[in-house]
Amino acid sequence: MLAALGVAGPASAEAPRTNGATSASAEPARTSAVLFPTKIKRRPGPPGEAGEGTELAPIAGQLDALLADAAQDLGLVLDLDQRHAAPDDEAELVALAGSLGSTLIVPSVRAKDGEIELRIVLAEASSPELRVRIERASQADLAVRAVVMLRDLVTGLRSMPARRPEPRRAPEGTLTYPAKSAGRTALAVNATLFGGLLGYSIQRASGSEDPRLLYPLLAVGAGGGLVTSILVAEEWDVGVGSAWFLASGAWWPSFAGHLIYAGRFGASGGEGEQWTAGIVAGTTGLTLSTLGLALRGMSEGGALLAHSGGGLGLVLGGMTEMLVQGNVDSFPLAGMGYGAGLGWLGAAALAVHWRPAANRVVAMDLGALLGGLGGAALGSPLLLDGPTETQQRAWVGLTGGMTLAGAAIGWFMTKPKAEAASKPGKQAHDEAPGTLPVIGVIGQSQVGERRAPVVGLSWSGTLR
Repeated sequence: MLAALGVAGPASAEAPRTNGATSASAEPARTSAVLFPTKIKRRPGPPGEAGEGTELAPIAGQLDALLADAAQDLGLVLDLDQRHAAPDDEAELVALAGSLGSTLIVPSVRAKDGEIELRIVLAEASSPELRVRIERASQADLAVRAVVMLRDLVTGLRSMPARRPEPRRAPEGTLTYPAKSAGRTALAVNATLFGGLLGYSIQRASGSEDPRLLYPLLAVGAGGGLVTSILVAEEWDVGVGSAWFLASGAWWPSFAGHLIYAGRFGASGGEGEQWTAGIVAGTTGLTLSTLGLALRGMSEGGALLAHSGGGLGLVLGGMTEMLVQGNVDSFPLAGMGYGAGLGWLGAAALAVHWRPAANRVVAMDLGALLGGLGGAALGSPLLLDGPTETQQRAWVGLTGGMTLAGAAIGWFMTKPKAEAASKPGKQAHDEAPGTLPVIGVIGQSQVGERRAPVVGLSWSGTLR
């Protein structure tokens, strides 16, 4: 009733007229919208006393109900699943509106010079701008002013010409540009292989040797992985970095589970239990990597860092076990498993919050490889003529130390120059192409009105 009164009262006097007819007769378009709870801007009071603005709490609750009714009267369809508080930084509203695909309405009130100051911010999904209305009114007039302000904002938004997204153009001098879900092929290959591994692991864990059980499980696992990857690639824009990050979460923990069980319980445990450990570790790693992608996107450098953490952890974990035992002849299964699992976990957690350049990660891995080989070659005389435990530990320590030193040298040698670091992030990102392989549809070729997919293998990058 109050929303209708607000529109019919002062609102009708301010409505624009065209040839004597009001715009109220037009049927408004139905638009999805999110109405956030009204914020109360207050000043904290002294200890033991209520802060300034606490008396606005019941008014804010009334405004929530009033603006919800008014928004629906204006043709907006409210999304009731998004009833959490609006972000404190208004700069995030534009990106949030684009991700939700809805119009965001953020009201706030505060006490000002004996009156109540009402502020309403409107953010639309297709516009990079925020529309703001601020008015002061007494408590008796606040309801009417709130409805009028919301009506003016929504009406002004609809009167703006619709902005069509600019067509995606290829960079100057090229005929191709990345297609949507560029990582779909890498995701499909890894998902199919991992699904087949799950089916085989289930068969081995059951202790059955019957091929009538093996082949159906392989087919169901591989087919389920392939279908899941296709659905995911169609629903979301899966980049190459995201696809390979998910692959790291599936493979490295699986290897770690197998190696740890074989090294710790291989002599006493059964083969089925080893495959069970691999299933549990692999599905856990895949779940963690999926949660990481849900938290933030993944760059190609971050995916490489996750794989690098698993590989370097595998090597360094094995060296650590040999260093403790003082025996280079025994195969360090448990140490390699612990190193692979912990190395992947640490690197994946770091990749979620950090965006390293892909060329620097590759340079670090190459430096670690060359350093390790050089250390092993330099320390090889220590292993001649029946080496003692001390000599074997010295060889392992020299090899591991050179591996770490090589990784550090490779990382710092590819540090960007000062002028490159000062460039904007997008420009620097565009000038440093990724180094992850892209298999399948790698782009789209366009000549005039004719278009055709580009199929092949792409693997490129720069070392600076």
